[in-house]
Amino acid sequence: MTKDQQKKDLILNNPNIYKGLIILALPIMLNNFIKTIQSVIDMYFVGDIPNYSTQAISAISLTFPVNFTYISLGIGLSAAGTALMSQLMGANKEKQAQKYAGNLLIIAFVIGVLLNIFSYFVSPYIMQIMGTEGYVLEQSSIYLRIRSFELPFVFLFFAFTSIRQSSGDTVTAVIYGVITVVLNIILSPLLISTFNLGVAGAAYATMAANIVIVPAFIYIIFFAKSGIRLRLSDLKLDSAIVEDITQKAIPASLGQSITAIGFIIMNAMIVEYSDQTVAAFSVGNRINSLILMPAMAIGGILAAYIGQNIGNQQPKRAKEAFKKAMILGISIMIVGSTIIMFLRKPLIGLFLSDDPIAFDQAYEYMFYLLLGLPMMAVFQTFIGTFNGSGKTRFTFIITVTRLWIIRIPLILLFGRFTQLDYLGIWFSMLLSNVLIVLPGIIMYKKIDFMPIVKVNKKQISEEQLREV
Repeated sequence: MTKDQQKKDLILNNPNIYKGLIILALPIMLNNFIKTIQSVIDMYFVGDIPNYSTQAISAISLTFPVNFTYISLGIGLSAAGTALMSQLMGANKEKQAQKYAGNLLIIAFVIGVLLNIFSYFVSPYIMQIMGTEGYVLEQSSIYLRIRSFELPFVFLFFAFTSIRQSSGDTVTAVIYGVITVVLNIILSPLLISTFNLGVAGAAYATMAANIVIVPAFIYIIFFAKSGIRLRLSDLKLDSAIVEDITQKAIPASLGQSITAIGFIIMNAMIVEYSDQTVAAFSVGNRINSLILMPAMAIGGILAAYIGQNIGNQQPKRAKEAFKKAMILGISIMIVGSTIIMFLRKPLIGLFLSDDPIAFDQAYEYMFYLLLGLPMMAVFQTFIGTFNGSGKTRFTFIITVTRLWIIRIPLILLFGRFTQLDYLGIWFSMLLSNVLIVLPGIIMYKKIDFMPIVKVNKKQISEEQLREV
C-alpha cells in the first residue's frame, strides 16, 4: 500500500477515528506551534531593547491584527482549497484536484503581491488609526512595511499547505516550519541586538525565514512522490475553477478579515488603557495560543477528514469524525489549561519580569483565558467542520458573531458602564468564547454532509465520467 493509499485508508476506512485524528493532527499541531514560536521569539528578543522593552513588545503585538487581516485572505483560500481538493481526492478525481491546485497557487500569489503593495504604503496610516504614537507608531509601521514583502511567498505557502493537507500529508509543512523557526532563532538576536536594528531586525529575521523555504516547497509541488503533484499545464486559470474556489473562499476570508479588523478596533480600545495593559494582553494571547495548538490542529485536519468522507459518500463517518474530534479537543484543552494554570508566573516572567504592573495584569488575564480554553476547542471543531463540508458561510457567521456581536460590544459595555477597568476586557474574552457555542450548534444542525464540488467533465477521462 502506497503512502497515499495509507493516508486515504486512515481517513476513509480505519475504524479508530481517534487514532486517525491524532496521527494526522500531530504534524499540524507542531507546525502551528512552530509558527507561534516565531512570534514569541520576536517578542522575547525585542523585550531586551534597553529602555523600550514594554513599548517594543506593544509595537510588535499591535501589528498582529493588521498582519492577520492580510493573512486571513490566505486562510480563506486555504480552507476553500482543502474542502474542494479533499472532496475530489475522496471521490478519486486526482486529475481534477491537480487543476484546482494549480489555480489555487496562481490566485494566492496574485493576492499576495497586491497586499504587499497595499501594506507597504498604508501601514503608517493604519497604525495611526489604531491610536499609536511616538516610538510605538514609528516602530510598528516599520515592522509592517518590512514584513509586507513576505506576503506573496506566505500566500504561496498557504496554498501549498492546503494542497498537501487535502491528500492527508500533514508532515511536509512541519519540516519547512522547523526550518523557518531555526533560521528565525539564529537571525533574531543577530539583527535585533548584535546589529542593533531593534524592532526592524525582528521584521527582517521573520521575513527572511519565511522566504528562504520557497524554492524547496515549490519543488515539492511539482516533483512530490505522493499526494497531488502538479504539471506546468495545471498552472492555467480556468474560469469555472476560479469561480468555485472564490465562492468557497470569500465567506471564510471575509469572516477572518472582518474578525481581524475587529481585533484592530479592539486593540485600539486596549491602547486607551495603558502600555502595560497592551503588553499583558499580548503576552497572555501568545502563551494561550501555544496551548491552543492541539485544538487548532484537530480542527484543521477535521476539515480534510470530513471533506474526503463527504467526497466518498460517507456522511455517517463524517459526522462521527466531528463528534470524536470534539471530545478529543475538549479533553486535551482541559488537561492543558489545568497544567498551565499553575505555570503562569514563570511563563509570563519570560517577557514581563521588569514591569510588575504588566506582569500582574497578564497573570490575571491568563486565568480567564485558561478558564475558557475548552470552549475554544468547541469553536475550532465547528470551524473545521464548516470548512470541510464546504459551508464556509457558516465559518463567516461564527467568526464574525464571536467578535463583532459578542466580544466588542461587551468590551464597550464593561468599559463605559462599569468600574472594572481592564478587567472588563478579560471578562469579555471569556464570555465571548462561551456564548458562541450556541450559534455553532444551531449552524451544525443545518449541515447535510453532501458533496459540493462541481465536476468539470471536460477535465476528466471517459472512465471517470462513467464513475460520476
